Amino acid sequence: MSLLYIRRGVKSLLPVLVTVFLFACSTLPGAAVQPVKSANDENAYRVFTLENELQVLLISDPETKKAAAALDVMVGSGDNPEGREGLAHFLEHMLFLGTDKYPDAAEYEEFVTEHGGRRNAYTSMEHTNYFFDINEASLPEALDRFAQFFIAPRFDAQYVDREKNAVEAEYQMGLKSDGRRGLDVLQESMNPAHPFAQFSVGSLETLSDRPGSTIRDDLLAFYDKYYSANQMRLVVLGSQSLDELEALVRPMFSPIPNRAFKHEPISEPIFSPGSLPMLVQVEPQATLRQLEIIFPIADYRSEYKAKPLSYLGNLVGHEGEGSLLSQLKAEGLADGLGAGSGLAWRGGALFSVNISLTESGVENYERVLQLLFAYTDMLRAEGPREWLYDEQARLSELGFRFREDSEPMGYVSGSAAGMHYYAPEDILQGPSMMTEYDKKMLDQLMAQLVPENARVTLNDKSAVTDRKSNYYQVPYSRAVLNTEQLTHWQSEVGADKLSLPVPNEFIADNVSLKEIAKDNPAVPAVVFEGERQKIWFVQDDKFRIPKGATYINFRSPAVGQSAEQTAAAVLYTALLIDSVNEYAYPALLAGLNFNLYKHAQGISLRISGYDDKQKVLLDHILEAVQASDFDEQRFTDIRKGMIRALQNSVAAPPRSQVIADLREAMLYGEWSEQALIDTLESMDQAALLDYAQQFWRDAQAEIMVYGNYDPNAVEDISAMVSRLLPDSPAADVPNLQVLKLAEGEALQYAVDVPHDDSVVAWYLQGAGNTWADRAATAMTAQVMKSGFFQQLRTEQQLGYAVSASSYPQLDVPGIIMLVQSPSHSAVDVAQAMETFLGQVESSLDEEQFGRHKQALLSDILRPEKNLWERAEFYWQSIAKKQFQFDARQEMAAAVEGITLDSWKAYFTAVFMEQRRSLQVVSPGRWDVLPPAVSAPLYDATDIKKGHETYLIQ
Repeated sequence: MSLLYIRRGVKSLLPVLVTVFLFACSTLPGAAVQPVKSANDENAYRVFTLENELQVLLISDPETKKAAAALDVMVGSGDNPEGREGLAHFLEHMLFLGTDKYPDAAEYEEFVTEHGGRRNAYTSMEHTNYFFDINEASLPEALDRFAQFFIAPRFDAQYVDREKNAVEAEYQMGLKSDGRRGLDVLQESMNPAHPFAQFSVGSLETLSDRPGSTIRDDLLAFYDKYYSANQMRLVVLGSQSLDELEALVRPMFSPIPNRAFKHEPISEPIFSPGSLPMLVQVEPQATLRQLEIIFPIADYRSEYKAKPLSYLGNLVGHEGEGSLLSQLKAEGLADGLGAGSGLAWRGGALFSVNISLTESGVENYERVLQLLFAYTDMLRAEGPREWLYDEQARLSELGFRFREDSEPMGYVSGSAAGMHYYAPEDILQGPSMMTEYDKKMLDQLMAQLVPENARVTLNDKSAVTDRKSNYYQVPYSRAVLNTEQLTHWQSEVGADKLSLPVPNEFIADNVSLKEIAKDNPAVPAVVFEGERQKIWFVQDDKFRIPKGATYINFRSPAVGQSAEQTAAAVLYTALLIDSVNEYAYPALLAGLNFNLYKHAQGISLRISGYDDKQKVLLDHILEAVQASDFDEQRFTDIRKGMIRALQNSVAAPPRSQVIADLREAMLYGEWSEQALIDTLESMDQAALLDYAQQFWRDAQAEIMVYGNYDPNAVEDISAMVSRLLPDSPAADVPNLQVLKLAEGEALQYAVDVPHDDSVVAWYLQGAGNTWADRAATAMTAQVMKSGFFQQLRTEQQLGYAVSASSYPQLDVPGIIMLVQSPSHSAVDVAQAMETFLGQVESSLDEEQFGRHKQALLSDILRPEKNLWERAEFYWQSIAKKQFQFDARQEMAAAVEGITLDSWKAYFTAVFMEQRRSLQVVSPGRWDVLPPAVSAPLYDATDIKKGHETYLIQ
């Protein structure tokens, strides 16, 4: 599958970074351009360039409740000075910590949080991207603070010293990340003269002061050189008119200095001459079993109207009949595959193929390479096909034509990065354009996918290694192959099974909108109810696109009551997905998505996208469910893959492992990785099929049909679903349960996470499960989150991963404080949390409380931006039996009723004096636990014993 699409279950050691094209187009100062927009896009747009050569995109959305802005600087880790690895990343951290106009390091974070917003940034090899969102009324004040980052940052010496610790913590946190480790090995195998070959994160060592060169001096020099207005792109989205937005932006951002900086092309090849073909073997932390093949290619990013990499990635990554993945699966060698563009730079790029191997695939990885190169040989022999290009272009055009609103912060961030390489009129449509078929260009590209031009990496525990990487200490080996060795990568056996895709029958032909029925309800209504089915239906009269969502929840008492049931349900759904994948993959490409997954009370099937061919896809999937006839080899491979994934949980970030342990302790029906592994290891296909029969014997279906459908679609869907369900009355499905902590109860759960960092996840449960409890608890999280981050991360430097947030479990209210620390013991972390809690109530005045209250209300009442957000709200309301679909109004009313005094009383009583507390702790290298009221527990099962629960219907 192309890396341009989301891929289930395949992860690359090579980060697929947001890349930008070299040849930036710019409008003349003062001249405004109206970019081409989607016919379905009601926003207004304007592109112009300020006198300082800063290019600006304004987006006016009168209905938005959240404003957002992003500024992208074309400078990244590839621009770090020699010997100052991580400097660009460190600068990204420092820019948030005070400016001449707003010197308080906490001021920006506090302002954004108190006005309902979030802020973040990222640094890639070529870019640094800053972004935020905020309640729309507060955009002017937020923009003023944001602009000052690029005009007069302070770089206070005290925070320079402190923030180095945050970068070090981020580096330490990634030491067991196979993504970071794989990049470290990749960079060591690059040409050392190429700027991408250097360590990018940074550490205390690389950011230390040196004789005659303090880090602050180097930071200022880097900022003064690269942070030039002509290398920046700004996007601002607000409810104001375009003229009003421009009136805000011009005076705020025109003072940014234009240093007239220009990047030079990178002439050095990314791999040294003579170093390819290369075979690298890497011993990962997790059991990856992955084969990664990368090819250095030309930089095609300026050819965005032709998109040759999209064409090639679609073919190499295809999963339908005749594809490379289809043959790899048939031979039992692989479970998944992704292909597409990866790193790119001013002068070249990498094309990447990532293959998830089975055990047999690892043993026979050279056979996998034979099939890959047989496939690329076939592509060259067949030559580029204009009809295939046109088919992709048609799908891209459909996607742009029916573009939907998305979350503002992500939209402005991505748009700001894209502005560097799309012409002003193409800023919006550029990612979707495929209007220039170029056979010669495609031939040249495919000519570069040959064994002689490949860097092959085998990631597996069995890897033969002879060295360790510098920064992440990854065991690996590297060898340049000769002609004789390359012969093992070439074979004609099986090549006759490989072919180009056939025409895609799932591309929507009918994109007309259905007429809205006169009796169409305002929210979903039950239109059919039988012994085993209940169907909710409503036509979409808001977004009006030729798409829809059909969600089916098959509930059964055969899910969630034991680890055996849970493992069987997950394995069963994975096999069902695999059995229909070849057939359904073209539907995915055509904008028709499906997912089948186990949930707390059953198995859910979701189909969404263009409504035109949905019935065909649904019918095929339900036929596959009826058949339940799985290939024995695929059963074995998928079962082993699930076991491997569970075993790999030890390689997840420590904070993620601790949160998983907390969920297991809180939710009945959650089981440990080891319990699931034990079950899967003893499960055979006969036992699984017995389970499937039991599941369907007792199953019932609840269905929601929402979107561009005729009312008669209900009857067709009901008839298809009825094939799976008996006629007899359905069995009762047990209620869900959440651990109910008693007033004053303080539990400590000690967990074993194999990492040096300490982790404390401190969960405090609300007093009850009423709307009043939910509102007061959510308000507490809103009040805490900014100060918690500022105090424990920025000021005290306890770690990089620091947060306080609302943490409801099946709507049972709670808050969680989380810190992962490479520098402090769990005892120190827990004490810092306790100290912070003691200061929360006294630090809040009436004015701040009012701002927090409005921020929370804005978040609760935020309208859906697209059809899928509304579908999710409807579906979750149905699942929670909130059949009035008014949960947001109920919650908002409860928040409205909170006063500062009533909140203080709740906070003091519930979160200070008589806590309902569960502290989950991984002690790290210190091997000490915080003081506890009672002896620590070491098993989630022991925590649940004898406890009362909240019953969730």
